[in-house]
Amino acid sequence: MNEQVTGVANQGVGRVQDAVGGLTGNAELQAKGKIKEAVGTVQQAFGQAKGGVKDAFEETLEGVRGHVHEQLDAVETYVVSKPLPAVAIAGAIGIVVGLLLSGRSKTIYLRDAR
Repeated sequence: MNEQVTGVANQGVGRVQDAVGGLTGNAELQAKGKIKEAVGTVQQAFGQAKGGVKDAFEETLEGVRGHVHEQLDAVETYVVSKPLPAVAIAGAIGIVVGLLLSGRSKTIYLRDAR
């Protein structure tokens, strides 16, 4: 939102500079005013685009959070209704993760020289 406010302010200042330059016949001031107005327009557009992206991201994040909560509720329901299979599944997952994280064995096998 800050970029939008800055953009509108720059547009206003640019218009004033353009008008004053036109009234006084100062072409340099008039050109600076036109440039500042253009910069303000770009800043304002950037602020609007940034706000739209932020809103879309927040909406997606809320959807993901809702889905995660639904899945956690389903897991909780399963664990409460079937505790022994849930413990067995958790143990199996723990063993697999432990094996994956342990890495390769450092054992070296030597062959007899014959």
